[in-house]
Amino acid sequence: MAEHEIDDDYDAAARFARDVLTKPPLHAGECLALEALRKALPRKAYEMTEHGPRVFIIQVPDAHWVEAVSKAVSTLAKSIVVKTAIERSSVSKVEVPVGADDLRHLQRGRSVAFISQDPTGILDPAVLAAADLTVTLRPIDAALLRKVIRQVSGNIARGVTAEMAALPLRAVINAIRPGLSARDCVANLSRSIVVAPMKAAPSSVPLLTELPLTVNMRRWADTTLADLSAVSAGHLGAEALVYGVLEGPPGTGKTLLAQSLAQTSGWNFVSSSVGQWFTTRDGALGGVARNIKDFIDTALASEPAVAFLDELDGLPDRAQLDARSRDWWTPVVTLCLTEIDRLRASGKSVLLLGGTNYFNRLDTALVRPGRLQNRISVLPPATREELAEVFRFYLGPDLPDTDLVALAQLGLGATPAMVQGWTKDARAVARGAGRSLALADLMAQVVPSDDRRPADIKAIALHEAGHALVAHRLGHAVDMISIISQGRTGGFVSSSLPTSVMTLGHVHDVATVMLAGRAADLTLGGGANTGAEHDIEQATRLLINAYEKQGLGAHLLYAPAMSARPLPATIATVSEDLDRLLGRAVAILNAERDLTQRMAKHLVGVQVMTGDEVLAFLGSHPIAPSLPLRSGHGDDYAASQACA
Repeated sequence: MAEHEIDDDYDAAARFARDVLTKPPLHAGECLALEALRKALPRKAYEMTEHGPRVFIIQVPDAHWVEAVSKAVSTLAKSIVVKTAIERSSVSKVEVPVGADDLRHLQRGRSVAFISQDPTGILDPAVLAAADLTVTLRPIDAALLRKVIRQVSGNIARGVTAEMAALPLRAVINAIRPGLSARDCVANLSRSIVVAPMKAAPSSVPLLTELPLTVNMRRWADTTLADLSAVSAGHLGAEALVYGVLEGPPGTGKTLLAQSLAQTSGWNFVSSSVGQWFTTRDGALGGVARNIKDFIDTALASEPAVAFLDELDGLPDRAQLDARSRDWWTPVVTLCLTEIDRLRASGKSVLLLGGTNYFNRLDTALVRPGRLQNRISVLPPATREELAEVFRFYLGPDLPDTDLVALAQLGLGATPAMVQGWTKDARAVARGAGRSLALADLMAQVVPSDDRRPADIKAIALHEAGHALVAHRLGHAVDMISIISQGRTGGFVSSSLPTSVMTLGHVHDVATVMLAGRAADLTLGGGANTGAEHDIEQATRLLINAYEKQGLGAHLLYAPAMSARPLPATIATVSEDLDRLLGRAVAILNAERDLTQRMAKHLVGVQVMTGDEVLAFLGSHPIAPSLPLRSGHGDDYAASQACA
């Protein structure tokens, strides 16, 4: 990692803005870097270093930008230590993140700026945690290219296209030379397109045919790809493209799917996130509005393009806001909606996709027909076979003849991101040992050594067995049980609702299942413990929503319209329900104590049970068509997300 030490005679922001930014250098690379920084840095970045040492992370479009941007940052604040991070360090043949040692400058009163094309993959977690401000520089667009040509040549540039702006940085710098006219610079860029045509996406992005997709995901991807191909061929108008939202838990590959769609179709890929809208520029209403417009402008200038907007739930549902929040957020959400409408009305070949972990939090106007109307669920692999395909994808040529189904059995419930992490860590262990990857390396990542006490493991197994048995007896299909420790998650049950149209009776059944872990603790274990915190929270929220939002109680009043806090009558009713439903779960388990204990004992031995194994253990039960429901259990057992 390279370093630029800057003198301590720091000038105020106003001075360098006057003396530096108003006197752009004639070198195209420096012009591009300075202009990109000027566009991305919020005003507060210039002021922050006056109030103690700070840590800045600047993410650049690719590695070729790192050196130019580091020099530009060095001119903007004379007290900053600028660090470039292009790749991880290699220690004993093992790649390790970088940057932690450079935080020592903070204790000397110096601010530190890290410049990298991949901060999360290259920088040490300590650096990421210490960052006071993270800024992402956008790729060159046509407007920026015209501005730089004018700065270097002194003439107005005409005929600049999005294809020119998408050229590699070095090609752009080589085309824009001091002493040439703007026309000559544009001609050089035009020739560069012929010599080095633009790629739609990084070559490292896999094609759709290479991705391990579920049946439903494959159907959507193939249909959408056919539409993009038809638009490219002129057989289908761009107005026929259906915008949508990729929704699902974190780590399921929503961004990768959007990138792969662009790569396979040969379209460009443009991405942003709601979070970036608030961390670039000053974060005030005007800066956010500019970022929203810039995202749509970039998508329009990049056609044909797949435009992906992540963290969509960062735009709140206006119906859920109080009056004070609504005053600030309404202009932001409204502008986003009108910009989507502008994109749709343009007729340009752009497919807009959103990404979210929480689809139900989205504003209804955002997902209405004509906007992001198509809901595309991107879920973790549901079977051993599907998960084995994900392992095979990330293993590539490694372990070619190994049957991965047994490994997938132990990893059931994992997301593709978890599998990718396990595979990377296993390869690092093998490299450190100076040998090829072995199945044991991967197994050690999927099922790490368990340092929990045997008594704790038994308690967790009883807790999960309680959830599973009660769910099964109430007609909820149990898809899987796991007591494998994963981070803060010590165990979970994945089950399914018997209907998508829930009555109050169904809600009470779901709450009973959620409380069945606590019931098992009381009935079969050592008594109440902290492991049911998440279950109790989710059951409470479920019942409050039923009474105050869904009209399933004694009145139809939509209580959040009156107050953000539950009504006293609701609190009393929910408290009574929780006690009653816990008693119901206790009664079910008391009736089948021996079966529940046998199941828990079996679970301690195998750690994971599939839905078929649970069905064989508990006996057949008529199960109606179902919807996913995941119940996880927290604190000492660790909490995984529950949704009803």
